[in-house]
Amino acid sequence: MKRTRFTTFLFSALILLLHFQSFSQSETFRCGTDEMRRQRIALHPEILAEEAKLEDFTKQYIQNNKSSQAQRSEPIIIPVVFHILHQGGAENISNEQIMDQLRILNTDYNKRNADTSLVIPSMQQYIGNIGIEFRLANIDPKGNITNGIDRINTVQTFVGDDYSKLSSWPREKYLNVWTAKTMREGAAGYAYYPGGVSSIYNTPSMDGIMILHNYVGSIGTSTPVRSRALTHEIGHYLNLKHTWGDTNSPRMSCGDDEVDDTPLTKGWDFCPYPQNAQECNPGVIENYQNYMDYSYCSNMFTEGQKDRMLAALSSTVSQRSNLYSGENLIATGVLNTVPLVGVPVADFALSKRYACSNQSVYFYDASDNAQIDEYYWEFDNASPSSSTLKNPVVQFLDYGWHRVSLTVRNLDNPDKSSTKVDSFAVFTGYSNGLYYAPYYEGFEYSSIFDVDWASVNYDQNNTRFQQTNEVSHTGTGSAFVNNYFTRANRDIDEIVSPGIDMSSLAPDQMTLSFFYSLASWNGFPPSWEDSLVVSASSDCGVNWKNIYKIGGTRLVMGSWVGSWKPLQEAGSWKKVNISIPSNLNLRQPNVRFRFQLFSSIQTNNFYLDDINIGNVMVTGLNETASIEEATLFPNPTNGYTILNLSLLKAGKVSVAVYDLNGREVMQPVESFVNEGMNRMELDGSMLNSGIYVLRIISGDTQIQRKLVKD
Repeated sequence: MKRTRFTTFLFSALILLLHFQSFSQSETFRCGTDEMRRQRIALHPEILAEEAKLEDFTKQYIQNNKSSQAQRSEPIIIPVVFHILHQGGAENISNEQIMDQLRILNTDYNKRNADTSLVIPSMQQYIGNIGIEFRLANIDPKGNITNGIDRINTVQTFVGDDYSKLSSWPREKYLNVWTAKTMREGAAGYAYYPGGVSSIYNTPSMDGIMILHNYVGSIGTSTPVRSRALTHEIGHYLNLKHTWGDTNSPRMSCGDDEVDDTPLTKGWDFCPYPQNAQECNPGVIENYQNYMDYSYCSNMFTEGQKDRMLAALSSTVSQRSNLYSGENLIATGVLNTVPLVGVPVADFALSKRYACSNQSVYFYDASDNAQIDEYYWEFDNASPSSSTLKNPVVQFLDYGWHRVSLTVRNLDNPDKSSTKVDSFAVFTGYSNGLYYAPYYEGFEYSSIFDVDWASVNYDQNNTRFQQTNEVSHTGTGSAFVNNYFTRANRDIDEIVSPGIDMSSLAPDQMTLSFFYSLASWNGFPPSWEDSLVVSASSDCGVNWKNIYKIGGTRLVMGSWVGSWKPLQEAGSWKKVNISIPSNLNLRQPNVRFRFQLFSSIQTNNFYLDDINIGNVMVTGLNETASIEEATLFPNPTNGYTILNLSLLKAGKVSVAVYDLNGREVMQPVESFVNEGMNRMELDGSMLNSGIYVLRIISGDTQIQRKLVKD
């Protein structure tokens, strides 16, 4: 049972705590430990027995050692490795941000944080000095020199769960920390208790902390308010529960954390005034300033929590007791007072993957393994085209993907350099929409991803969006992801439209429709992870707003053992109709649409066709459309070009030419065109060099094509 403490409120203590009330309630921290633990126990109930064994050991250890009565003369040193899961964006956090996190951990776990002076008077005597020092490893598991930072370019940065814990280093030698961009569970971080990952066959590689990059340290992508999240998660790693226990959620009911000097509490998701923080035992102020709470004014562990952590480190459960052994400290190189110098490894992060032309993109050095003394950047068709700065700012000048390379050198090893090249680092689009809504795309041409649409293959594997003429909903082509022959578990692929001017659409025209087809192969697994997400951006892809999502078994047409190829018939395709909410404010002159496919190992081929923005056609293309096909040759052209136009029914055709500012630059051409294939000659000799848009209208169909004048 816990001790109860009756106290008198001190006005001075209240004044000291007033500043905590200013923390934004939007900064709520949610730990995923309890939920992830429940999921593991549902699959492996034997975890409860393992946790009970460690609990018995912990109680006996505390009784025998009374460890909190004396501080060790030497700190307990724990080697740490940070695995940075990233896709080259801001989530590829800097070495400085990681070192800042180490500073905060060592401050918090050694009672060196100045804000302990703000602990309420009734808890001052219980503040614990844990005596643990965290150090980045200097030697990796293979005996190579390292700086304890392992950067992994992977799509798993968007997932952030147990199966995203790539490149795990032996848990008996290192504390593994993984950082991610997002977590599907919506948490900021989580860690398992030692008893939860002790004996099940695949759990050693899952042992450690998963945390969002913007909850690491107090600088870079994080903030001082979020900087204690890893302090909290390492507490779980060392067998601490939330202050309200692990059998309920915070603010639900009073709970116990098996620690004598932390009062019963419901937990706090804000920082209360002391006189209001006695919900479970009137007269007893709860320890809302504890690192294992959610209050965002955390600044202490207790002596009782120290005892539990030292017990976990003394136990062989999950091999915690080997971490700080003399042999392991030598093997991991953490006793070296001067870091070893290895061969530099070039890496970088950037502020945005998508940008408008002439928009600034910030590049950040993320190189590892050695002191970097020289930098040399090269940028494809950009200003500047090269730089020797550590963190340059660049503007890309034209449309499409851009190549970036970084070479770094350490002057202690001048013959040792490292270069990273990313041929698809940044995609830039025009500041104005390339096409005008209403807009239709049927993916009829193999060059579609070379000229207009961007196909993004996050893991740079063989599974990606591409054009095919083997399958279609209408016409002869579609976009597809080749999942059957190159299945990649937990993969993400996407395509992004060119900029579309939506500003002239009426409110009832703010619609998006498309057809897709997807099958699983060899049945449906118990946890079907596939999903399709559609989003839109009005700032060249810097920020995206979700407008549609479907996942799980609702996404698929059925199971198909062979390579899935749907027919042009009912039941093979699904149509999606989306009314774009007005509050998304997408009636803008430059809107891009993104289609993201999240795939699992069970995924078969995926097809996408007949994307219709702004209600180009009344119903299906084959039912009422007049234009079947439209191509330009030559394109680019230095003057005349031929428009090859195929109509399903005869009628009047209008062809107008616009520049990228939406100005009509040629007198519209109108003529009556017969059913079938026709040729129309266009005279562009008076046009300046540049990119133009042809708007072709016939009957109820409107199609736009890009024309390049040399």
